[in-house]
Amino acid sequence: MHYLPDTEEQDAAAERYWPDGFKQVIREEVGRAIRIKLKEERLRRIYKGRYQDKYADAGQFVYRIAEIVIIGAENGADDGFELIFKAFLTESRLPEIARYAVYVWPHIFSQNIVGRIQNAIAFDYRNDETFKYAYNVGYRKDYLHFDDFIDQMAGMITTSVINGTDDMLVRIYTAFLNCQPLPPARRNPRRLIVY
Repeated sequence: MHYLPDTEEQDAAAERYWPDGFKQVIREEVGRAIRIKLKEERLRRIYKGRYQDKYADAGQFVYRIAEIVIIGAENGADDGFELIFKAFLTESRLPEIARYAVYVWPHIFSQNIVGRIQNAIAFDYRNDETFKYAYNVGYRKDYLHFDDFIDQMAGMITTSVINGTDDMLVRIYTAFLNCQPLPPARRNPRRLIVY
């Protein structure tokens, strides 16, 4: 029996999206932090040398970079949730999601930002029936309280957000070095919880 409720007889009623109110917090926190660090003056030479024909001015160029980084952070969260749901489906322990040892500049994740993102994720999932069910069926022996389980999960997703941000920054810097267009960045579609 996997750690997700069996809803075969209720498929239509059970279809619902993952809670993702926390992504607004990611957009706000990562957006504010990255825009503070990415000053126009710092990127003006790169803009003039390689991107002047694609963006109206350096400000628009910096804005686009910030948007790409935000999308990387959001998609990092989705990658973390994929790993967690895979653990639920395979009746495995929650995965270990390691934080990268070396960060790419700019370092935008202060303890306050990490705390706000982690709290937003925990808030979204604290009342989620899928996570309550998974805890009761498969993780009660590993975590004394449901809140401990949710906090652990939220910490893992926050790590995925940080890693997704770094992954996107690496792609941006690779584009700079190779004189390529900025990398494409698309938000993942909202995802249904699939049992």
